[in-house]
Amino acid sequence: MKRRVIKGVILGVIFIAALVISSFVLNRGVEDEIVDMGAASLPRISFVVDGRDVNTLFGYVDDMDVTAMRDTITPLEADGTLPMNLEADGREISRIQYEVYSLNGEETYKTDEVGEITQDEPMVLKLGDALSDSVQEAVLKVILTSGDETISYYTRIEMPDEITASESLTFAQDFHTKAIEKRSSEELSPYLEPGEESDNTTYQTVNIHSDINHIQWGELNPEVVGNVSWSIKESNSVYTSLLAKYQVNCEDDNGQLQTYNIKEFFRVRISGDTIYLLDYNRDMQQVFNAELRPVDENGIRFGIASGDIQYVTNKDDTAVAFVQERDLWLYEKDTNELLQVFSFANQEGSDERSRNDQHAVRIISLEDDGSMAFAVYGYMNRGTHEGEVGVGIYYFDIDSNAIEEKAFIPSTKSFAIAEDELGKMVYYNHGQEMLYVLADGTLYQINLENDEQNVLAEDLEEGQYAVSDDGHLMAYQTNGSLYTSTEIKVMNLTTGDENTIQASGSDGIRPLGFVNGDFIYGKINPDDAGTTASGEEITPMYELEIRNADNETEASYSFTDNNIYTTGILVEGNMVTLNRVRKNGSTYQSTDQEFITNNVERSDSTISLSTYTTERMQTQERLTFTEGIENTEPEILTPNELVSGKPLTITLSGGSEGVKFYVYGMGELEGIYDNAGNAIQAAANISGVVISSDQAYIWESGNRDLAYSIDAEPFRTQNGETSLQACERYMEQYNAHQVDLTGCALDQVLYVINKGCPMIAMTDSSHAILLTGYTRTDITYIDPESGEEETVSVNEMEDMVKGSGNTFIGYIQ
Repeated sequence: MKRRVIKGVILGVIFIAALVISSFVLNRGVEDEIVDMGAASLPRISFVVDGRDVNTLFGYVDDMDVTAMRDTITPLEADGTLPMNLEADGREISRIQYEVYSLNGEETYKTDEVGEITQDEPMVLKLGDALSDSVQEAVLKVILTSGDETISYYTRIEMPDEITASESLTFAQDFHTKAIEKRSSEELSPYLEPGEESDNTTYQTVNIHSDINHIQWGELNPEVVGNVSWSIKESNSVYTSLLAKYQVNCEDDNGQLQTYNIKEFFRVRISGDTIYLLDYNRDMQQVFNAELRPVDENGIRFGIASGDIQYVTNKDDTAVAFVQERDLWLYEKDTNELLQVFSFANQEGSDERSRNDQHAVRIISLEDDGSMAFAVYGYMNRGTHEGEVGVGIYYFDIDSNAIEEKAFIPSTKSFAIAEDELGKMVYYNHGQEMLYVLADGTLYQINLENDEQNVLAEDLEEGQYAVSDDGHLMAYQTNGSLYTSTEIKVMNLTTGDENTIQASGSDGIRPLGFVNGDFIYGKINPDDAGTTASGEEITPMYELEIRNADNETEASYSFTDNNIYTTGILVEGNMVTLNRVRKNGSTYQSTDQEFITNNVERSDSTISLSTYTTERMQTQERLTFTEGIENTEPEILTPNELVSGKPLTITLSGGSEGVKFYVYGMGELEGIYDNAGNAIQAAANISGVVISSDQAYIWESGNRDLAYSIDAEPFRTQNGETSLQACERYMEQYNAHQVDLTGCALDQVLYVINKGCPMIAMTDSSHAILLTGYTRTDITYIDPESGEEETVSVNEMEDMVKGSGNTFIGYIQ
């Protein structure tokens, strides 16, 4: 504390001087101000389905991209109306308008407004004429006017025909109640599928494969705090997906009442009088509470929490910053202080708006003295940017015990998409007052001291750059195209160091990624240019090389002796997965992946995330200090928020880099992919949904008929045509766009046929057929080389497409 007392005296002198010298200015000539973040103030709306409130929506103060706002779906009443509740929370609302758009946002189906605004009873939105027989689903935008401000809310809507959302909600709420009250276990057990797929040693994640004891919370005896917020995530004629969010209090092993954030997901199918629980998952995360003495002689306890808690230590392990449930904390061992650096949740945690989880916090860097840079990205719950989506860049100064907002980058996308586009591609170097942003193919270097922007590279396409997971390492091609670039610049944004890698001879080189600080890139021989089995032009890499921070070669990998080349990599922790193809002339077909393990661990730190177990609470998480902690009662501090009079707002122009494919599962966005086939395979693992960036449904788990046939006339190749060209010519009549589904299983791609479009399958690198129908046992197709319609068994078709590495070309209308 001695150091902090001295600092306090110095700060006191400075503060008095600041009062005397009223014209004292900082940060480009504008006086800084110490402020409180303030309470959340925007109204909320929700909808009524069969007499129950669902889909509570939070307001946006900017117009958002309609195609990115698909978090919930709300079924209309049978007469086409939709009851809506308003929680104005003291705001005066003078007008409520509503608009209905097509899923891609290109068409407006309806505009209207509410006649009489009420808060004590639902208002009725008349939407029956907004949807037609050909439009089952659309986007509803509700606009509130409060003073000079307009606040927007978004949900998808759908006709109630053949929808069982209400019945599914009844089942899920009953299941939830019986689980939490530990009753009627004999009624819940038939819906479960207990097995080895679930870990019955933890309450952090419980799923449909867990035993009934874990489903019913074991000995935790939870007590729900506040309301349970129910959202409808997906709803169609086959199943309904629901997500419940709420808080519970449970006594821990020491008798202390801990608070947990809970997400409970249900995927339900109802057929006649029979209910099927297709999927169930409950996630439990302890809210870190410094008042409940979480520090012991072994480290910092997080209790029941996931094992991917973000943390960063300084060089000598005297300070550690960590993020738990979107709250940023700093523990200083030498001064025995625990600081809550950032949190949107209000102190009591009672305001649901402040607890909205549509944001994340990322530690950018931690300095030796405990000062740190961090980013908050997503929906801003309260404060200066309440109701906006974007990335806020902040710096916490340990000496002044204050946080300063350095810059804000707004976005018109939802949190999950903004997180993907900006959350891992922003880096701030405080020493140089330099901000680096990679967005829409442009790499910006922004000097925050003088507001100067410098474009380091532009028109970078996917694959022409790579960024490390923590954002402090970046590499990009400086010339040429993806396959022809001869130079890569590798930057360490923390130190400012740069390395340049030059290709040899006529080779090209591609940046691929980083693993534990080492850079991976690929070498390309232009003579290896060819096509995939689906006709896509490709120049794969004949060798991969890994270089360390000193630009020295650590390892290299080549498989050309077996005619195998690499097309790309996936880095997950210490594991690098190589996606590979086999060369046959000038054609490449998918082949087995290869795996590389980097065994370099965080061995130089005496602080590590580990688990511990107790009989009652089971598996729990802790930041373990190898050298132990002597004083286990740290002083708890909260920094001031130092807001510049003119924080820098950075608006980035440009559109997205082509079509993306979004994977939704467990009620949330789980991943974004450039390739539809990869997205489908990822969605299949979580029984999810794949949506294109223009909101077209690419694939849904389980949502297809058991048999389907398209009335397609047989056709033949014409003079000079290949079978693939003939199939593509035939498909022009459908006015649909292609999606590459290579690598998917036959059973997965049948969904595309069920949507009304035939699809192309390659049986080898030169032979294409058109799939037109299926049953449980057979597949029907047209062979353009013979002009005949054929029917084979599912097993026969699976064998046929193996020759091309499961190359499929789908069509989406």
